[in-house]
Amino acid sequence: MSEPKISVIIPLYNAEKFIRQTLISVLASKFKDYEIILVDDCSTDSGVAEAEKMLPHFDGRLKIFSTEKNSGSGGVPRNIGVKNSAGKYVTFVDADDFLLPTALGEFFELAENFSADVVHTEKCLIFNDKGAVNFTWDEVGVQSDEPHDEFVDAPFMESKKLDERIRRYLRKKFFWLPWGKFFRRDFLLKNKIDFPQIIYSEDMVFCFKCLCLAKKYLRVPNIANIHRVVGGSMSTKGYSLKISLEVITKILADIDEFMSGVKFFKREPNYRQAVLKFFADKHFSFEKNRFRDVPSHEVEKIFRDELKNPALNPTGKNLLVAYLYDERILTAMRNS
Repeated sequence: MSEPKISVIIPLYNAEKFIRQTLISVLASKFKDYEIILVDDCSTDSGVAEAEKMLPHFDGRLKIFSTEKNSGSGGVPRNIGVKNSAGKYVTFVDADDFLLPTALGEFFELAENFSADVVHTEKCLIFNDKGAVNFTWDEVGVQSDEPHDEFVDAPFMESKKLDERIRRYLRKKFFWLPWGKFFRRDFLLKNKIDFPQIIYSEDMVFCFKCLCLAKKYLRVPNIANIHRVVGGSMSTKGYSLKISLEVITKILADIDEFMSGVKFFKREPNYRQAVLKFFADKHFSFEKNRFRDVPSHEVEKIFRDELKNPALNPTGKNLLVAYLYDERILTAMRNS
């Protein structure tokens, strides 16, 4: 069998109710030159068994792998998927989502015609718990409160100037989840872009690195995915403040190390600081929602205690403390 044009990578964890529907959506694709790399993160349900029932329908194009232990994140399974993939391009699909029948063909044609490293869709469909499917701009209610007047109505090659890309990123104009995107596999491997081993926000880090390093970053108006919103999913479950601090310190350290190797950020320290602040701000917006019913002085005490944890990444901790100190000064100035 020749190498496939596209590798569809699906991380799986306890999605027995949905995985067959997800696989069927790929099976219905009009573009047939693909493989599916399904990576189970040590599920405790029958998700793998449900996937195995589909094996005969794919004629060897469905391959199932497993992590050695549960990672608690989609990042580790996706890394395993990329490592074991053979396609010229890779795309990621969540185990409870759907891929539209035209998506793979449109992705492939766009990537080939524009020699793109990344193809980035700006639209998706949302499938909620009640079974309703609604069209949405993916940024609405997720990323930006600004007017949505910058989306493309035809394929558009993003500027090669990194300052322009970063300014748009800081204005929350790039959707940072991996689904709905198409990546040239050699681009990921050559630049050693993978998902950090953290339990959430790993996709945000991955997509930021792709945006910075892609020579040809193509934004398109096509719709590729139907995203299922499931209550209690990995993206909506709560985490302790201790875990949250472990995540954000690792994120800041990872992003800072990455930027230290990019010439642009060496020349432009203000952009580097702005990116670190952006990641910290985004993370703490999550925290404000989780702790909105807890008195602020109690949250601050818990926070200070947890910052003493010696297991926290030291570089990330220093960056976080600097960020918080700077924010306190700004708040005091605003209130004076």
